[in-house]
Amino acid sequence: MLTATWSSDVGVVVTSSVLPMAWTRALKRIGRDLRVRRFNGAIAHIRFKAEHLQIREDDEQDYVWLSSDVTPEGGVSHRMGHSGEGVLATAGEEAVAVSCATLVQDQVERTGIMWPRGRAGGAMGAVLIDGVATRSGRDGEQAAIGSLPA
Repeated sequence: MLTATWSSDVGVVVTSSVLPMAWTRALKRIGRDLRVRRFNGAIAHIRFKAEHLQIREDDEQDYVWLSSDVTPEGGVSHRMGHSGEGVLATAGEEAVAVSCATLVQDQVERTGIMWPRGRAGGAMGAVLIDGVATRSGRDGEQAAIGSLPA
């Protein structure tokens, strides 16, 4: 349904998609944040694939999961994977951004890299605050996804 890549010099490049534009916009926002706030290493490259995964045969909801294949600098690919919950294909950009940011963060952390790191330490979570996809740290630090400062 969607394939894309990310690198720090180019950002997110969507190579194919049949999903609503909210998915492309959300992924590009996440890509901007991937350039900052890493701890314990850097990311060389990420491949993304979003696809519909039918949970039950009678499932009429069109849920989509974003899988990521993260390659750390100087390392090897950690293979395509995801964990957590998907989001409806027709969801708004903010809901897509929270779901995808959480799924990408989990795959980045599986490589041993913490991202995004809060100013007080620890990872920042992706949450919806007043309808806006937001990164939130344990010290109360908050930033809209796509605008995380260095």
